[in-house]
Amino acid sequence: MLQFSSPEQEEGKEYAIVEEDSISTAAANRNRQEIPEFNPSEKIEVRRKDKLNVGNPQILVKDKDLTVTDILLELAAIQQEGPQKYCILGSRYCSYLHQQIIELLAYALVLSGNHVFTSGAQGVNAAAVRGALRANQTNSLTVVLPQSLEKQDTESQELLKKVENLIAFPHRDEMSLEMASKLCNSFLLNQTDQLISFAFHESSTVIEAAEEARERKKLVTMLFLD
Repeated sequence: MLQFSSPEQEEGKEYAIVEEDSISTAAANRNRQEIPEFNPSEKIEVRRKDKLNVGNPQILVKDKDLTVTDILLELAAIQQEGPQKYCILGSRYCSYLHQQIIELLAYALVLSGNHVFTSGAQGVNAAAVRGALRANQTNSLTVVLPQSLEKQDTESQELLKKVENLIAFPHRDEMSLEMASKLCNSFLLNQTDQLISFAFHESSTVIEAAEEARERKKLVTMLFLD
């Protein structure tokens, strides 16, 4: 709603505005008297209670990817403590390149005086068996099967016949392979000092074995293949 004022009211408002401007001018003059003159050559000390360190918000720190070189360096550092018992576990689905790397790793471990433990099946475990056998020190390799030897495929059986220290659990043939494998992995962890695992992020059995090893305060080196 619009409201109009009379000339007398307008005059009153104008008088009030003049009065307000006068008060503001007087207050400003008092402030000028209280504020000292600025000297450009004088340094002004800035005091802070705490020293802030916020870092650089533009830098994103990425977790270091674990490479084969990192694994070998880590194993070399552990080697200073003397021979160890290593458990090598992983997925049955493994590329040829990764199998070559695992064979080389198992071969180097055995030649360095270590004992390699692994399980059956193709992929990572079979590569560990082949690498350890190449070192021609059959007493430094132990293979533990989750079930009987007959439960392994034909190719695995031919490879495992070359292993002297072969442990099988035929009484678990009636179990599911998943349950038998978990029990087998627990047995392997009981016999070894360190776990080296190669797995995909979906390899639940291998990942569970790594978690169990950490709970037992074992040294765990894990390399994801995906």
